[in-house]
Amino acid sequence: MNKEELVKLAYVAHPHGIKGEAEVRLVNPNPEESILDDGMKVWLFPTTAKSKIHPQGEQWNIVKIRFGNKVICQLEGIKDRTHLESLIPFEIYLAREEFPEPEDDEVYLIDMIDMTAVSETGETLGKVESFSDNGMQYLLNIRMNSGEVMTLPFVDAFFPDVDVEKKEVVMILPEYSE
Repeated sequence: MNKEELVKLAYVAHPHGIKGEAEVRLVNPNPEESILDDGMKVWLFPTTAKSKIHPQGEQWNIVKIRFGNKVICQLEGIKDRTHLESLIPFEIYLAREEFPEPEDDEVYLIDMIDMTAVSETGETLGKVESFSDNGMQYLLNIRMNSGEVMTLPFVDAFFPDVDVEKKEVVMILPEYSE
């Protein structure tokens, strides 16, 4: 599968213990929101030439993943720490269609990329360009029609409605005071 068709979920740079388990750094720092799960098929891509993973990526199975102070993952076929070290560093990807269906009132941030930002009256304001996390909340980066990028917290006060089918998000512009 082509890397551009996948969504990056994690990065692995360190082994954990001697049995070949990996310490995983999630792209989404909130482990409770991770979709990685036991038995899941994921794609691994090397991040340097040191990794023995094929440059075009390889599909692997997660045997077990544990979430705690650290996220620890065991991949099927990893014999021991030395074997894992030969694969490190690598990134973990998943096809978007493999994501679990979100709840009715939820949306995956990745699905918001390229959504049109509209005012409450339906006027086009811009497009969602990217998102980030400041540790307290998610932030949406909106490329406004003027060309500037406006970054706002993804909260109801600024984004009261998301319509996934229409690929639109209602955006309330902040009021500035001097």
